[in-house]
Amino acid sequence: MQPLKRPVINQVFARGTAWFMLLLVPITFVGFYPTYYSKLSYPHPPIVHLHGLLMVVWLALVVTQPLLIRYNRFSAHRLTGKLSYFVMPLILVSGYFILRYSYQRALQGEDVGPPGFYPADLPLEIKAAEFVVIGTVYWVWLIVYYILGVSFRKNVVSHATFMLAAALTILGPAGDRLIGYICDAFGWPFNAIAGNFVFALVVIVFSFLFVLHLRRKLSVWPSLLVIVLQLTGIFFFYNMPFHPAWTWLAAVLFG
Repeated sequence: MQPLKRPVINQVFARGTAWFMLLLVPITFVGFYPTYYSKLSYPHPPIVHLHGLLMVVWLALVVTQPLLIRYNRFSAHRLTGKLSYFVMPLILVSGYFILRYSYQRALQGEDVGPPGFYPADLPLEIKAAEFVVIGTVYWVWLIVYYILGVSFRKNVVSHATFMLAAALTILGPAGDRLIGYICDAFGWPFNAIAGNFVFALVVIVFSFLFVLHLRRKLSVWPSLLVIVLQLTGIFFFYNMPFHPAWTWLAAVLFG
């Protein structure tokens, strides 16, 4: 299976991107190992296992699709991509119920945050709303990026850019957990730098991609749109918690 001199993926992304995507596998496994994979025998609700299984399928698609393009297996790429038309709606629906389950746990008074993170007298509906903010942001990002990727599937640059953004939403839940474990292992505080590492990394990646597309005279609006959407999501992440409007909306969505 010999690649061409300049595979399509290397025309859109930096060289080696297809192989770097494989890093999502160990990041996801290690990130979720302490709270999920090491506790598979625990009585988790069925929706947790279903969502976990679907995310494994999505991760497999995420890491194989760029490699299929890298080795010019376009028919296999298109066929595998069509599988996501079935998988992604299930992921998004199960993701909603995971958010609802998380909201209900906090609403019932379960200790869901780090010790001392939430004030003892904080109303439970405010605590529950705050608890699901980050998950909701990543859930919305995945919806938007995937829809954009499918909508522009006949435009190579747009499709690849939006699908990369959809794939990197995996970094949020998995990467933040992994960073937290590393901080705990070394006795470091989970400070603003650690808490914003994944946010910053994704913005940097697409800023680099914007410059790359500009220099290669490719369309730059997709990477620019991703940057705008990322910054918008980050803005809401920092302004939604404890806001009465979000407390009300979270109750409507997940209550």
